[in-house]
Amino acid sequence: MPSGKNHLKAEIAALAAIIAIITGANFAFELAHWEDEFQPLALVFSAAYLFSALLLSPDLDLARSDPHNRWGYLRVCWIPYAKLFRHRGLSHNPLIGPLSRLLYLGGWAASILAGLHYIFAVEMNFLRDGWDDLHAAPLSALSLGLILPNEIHILLDRAYSDPR
Repeated sequence: MPSGKNHLKAEIAALAAIIAIITGANFAFELAHWEDEFQPLALVFSAAYLFSALLLSPDLDLARSDPHNRWGYLRVCWIPYAKLFRHRGLSHNPLIGPLSRLLYLGGWAASILAGLHYIFAVEMNFLRDGWDDLHAAPLSALSLGLILPNEIHILLDRAYSDPR
């Protein structure tokens, strides 16, 4: 079974290959004068990919893993997640795994924002305004960047799993 460090190496190597492809595509898009639309999407994808590779690994279901430790003091928020999911169970499902982590993290974010709103009367208009301005292309780049490292991780686990 690949170690956490080997998973991260493979995910970063895949990102390097994707960035090389993106760079080539950017050059092609410059020739077609599309680079103004392409570059922000590439940045959104790359940032989401790195965030997911470093902090949203399927191994968050382990209480002592590199991704779990990278959260620093905030790693305590992942303890309930680790108790909910058995290692290599649903957290390593190609569809349910990434979605469960994103929904779990979204639940924490929503709780914090709701607390700020109700305790300190912080206005949350930026959320509604941001939602109205959301377009399909940035959302697709963000989604792909968040999910792809998880899929690579799961494929590596399956490729190197013990056949017993």
